[in-house]
Parts: sequence; C-alpha cells; structure tokens
Amino acid sequence: MVLDELRLDDGAQRLMMVLCLPLVDGVFAMLLITGAVATFSNIVVVALTIFTGAGALAVLYSHAESREHARSMVKQVAPILLAGTVVVALVAPVFADLFHVNRLQYAAALVVLVIAAQLLDLTYADKFSPHAVILTGFVLSLKNPAAITFSLAYLAPALITAAIALTGLYLAASLNPDRLNLVYVQNGGALVLVLVALSLFGLNIPSELTLTVLGGSLAAALMDGGSGV
Repeated sequence: MVLDELRLDDGAQRLMMVLCLPLVDGVFAMLLITGAVATFSNIVVVALTIFTGAGALAVLYSHAESREHARSMVKQVAPILLAGTVVVALVAPVFADLFHVNRLQYAAALVVLVIAAQLLDLTYADKFSPHAVILTGFVLSLKNPAAITFSLAYLAPALITAAIALTGLYLAASLNPDRLNLVYVQNGGALVLVLVALSLFGLNIPSELTLTVLGGSLAAALMDGGSGV
C-alpha cells in the first residue's frame, strides 16, 4: 500500500483515516462552500470539533505508547491531512457534482466501524483494510469525472483549519499515556467510533455524547492508570 511506503505505523495509519474523514465524506467541502469557515472563530470551532474530535483523540490515546510516540503520530499524519485539505479545497465547489456524497458517507462509516473493531481486537477485524474500503467507496461514489474544476477561493481557510486541527491534536498528545489504563481508552474509543459511524449512517447522534463517552473513558483510565495494558 502507498501508506506503507510512506512508513506510517499502524497507529498513525488509523489516526490518519479518522482525521481525514471530514475530507472523505464531503462534510468539509460542504462547510467550505456554505461559509461555515468564513470567520476565524468558526475556523477554530470546525478545526477542534470536526477534525480533532473525539474519534481522533480516541485513536491517538489508544495507540500512543508515550508522549513522543503520540507527537510522532501527529507529525506523520500532518502532511497527508494538509495535502488532502488542499485537494478538497480546490474541488469544493463541484464536490457534490463529482461524487454521490451519501455513498461516501456510508463508506466512511464502514471505515470507522472497521477501525473500532480493530481497537477491540475482534476476530477477523484485521482481515478488513480501511484503505481498501475507502478506496472502493470513492470508486463506487464517482458520479461525473468531467465536472472537475479547480478553485483557489477556499484554499486559505481550508489550510488554516487543518493547521489549527493539527496544532490542537499535537497539544493533546502531551497527555502521558503511561498514566492511562489503555483498556478503558481502547473500549471507550471503540464506542466513540461506533457512535461516529452511526451518525454517518444517518442516525441523529448528539456530538456531546461522543465527547461524554471519550471524557468518561479517559477519566476512568486516569483513575486506574498504570494497572492496564
């Protein structure tokens, strides 16, 4: 796989998949063209909720073996997120003309479920490749390749949003995983990802619920830190 050639470790690959979901499922493109990131305050909110959300934090804390490893994971995915942001920003005005967005959302939901299953070490979970699922989703969702055009109008706010998201994630990596019981983090993180997947399938899942689950799992992990894996 291309990701293997880029030498991303397993944790960084899963973090990259979750972090890039807003690019894949069309959410970020829609936010760009509807003016949701037209002001700096809105950019910060989108960066720290849509990108650096509970799902990304759950994967980061589940896989990081140390603060250095957590920061390394963020550094590994940063170029990919920035490059993906550029691509989405360039084609944002015609994103809905290029793809069946609802199909992309279903593919993204399946990717999240696969990652959640892998976090829980479920039988046969590793047999499914998130990269293959999302690539298949892109192929099946392609609607009209001839519609592609490029626009620079959304490039600056898109890059600023991605940069703030990465900065927030890098700061979050300062939490010492050695003081966490990762059993709670892995189980809580898997539940967070299941909730994210259900929202992508169209269910009305309050965003506060995912943050509550993540916060609860981190609190339990800190209280029982050091006794788990």
